[in-house]
Amino acid sequence: MSAGLASRVDALEAQAAVRTLKAAYMQGLDDRRRGAVADLFWEDAVWEALPERVPDGVDEAPGAGERIVGREAIAASFVDAAARMSFTAHFLTNESITVSGDRAVGRWKLLQACTAGRDTAFWQAGVYVDDFERRDGEWRFAHLRLAMDFRTPYHEGWLATRMWELPTVGAGR
Repeated sequence: MSAGLASRVDALEAQAAVRTLKAAYMQGLDDRRRGAVADLFWEDAVWEALPERVPDGVDEAPGAGERIVGREAIAASFVDAAARMSFTAHFLTNESITVSGDRAVGRWKLLQACTAGRDTAFWQAGVYVDDFERRDGEWRFAHLRLAMDFRTPYHEGWLATRMWELPTVGAGR
């Protein structure tokens, strides 16, 4: 096999490994195997909730980010989240995975149905941008980033309670 062909095959296998890893993460959260999901992360990994994304023309992002460092701390945060959220269903789309040797970056859009406690249904949506690393032939999360577009009560939908007002097209430009 030529070096070019071997490199392309390796990149395709890396993309498949990253895709499988991300699916295991999502399914593990939905199956409430929260602490075990942290095993998909390297010991020195970072899980980061970025401030909410904002549309063009808006100066500030509402909310503050959260940064959790290390597999043990990530596991504890997943267990805590499971205590607050009795149901989750994660749906991902718009996948993009770029591989460069033993590193990869994956991007996905998220739509998630959730239940807080036992009686508060809500929707949330956002974007994942994740860094993956292959160490000793194994792929795991190195840095997961999640930026939310919205979080809103189910009965209100995502139009009734806005996190920010969208700019008028063409206004001020």
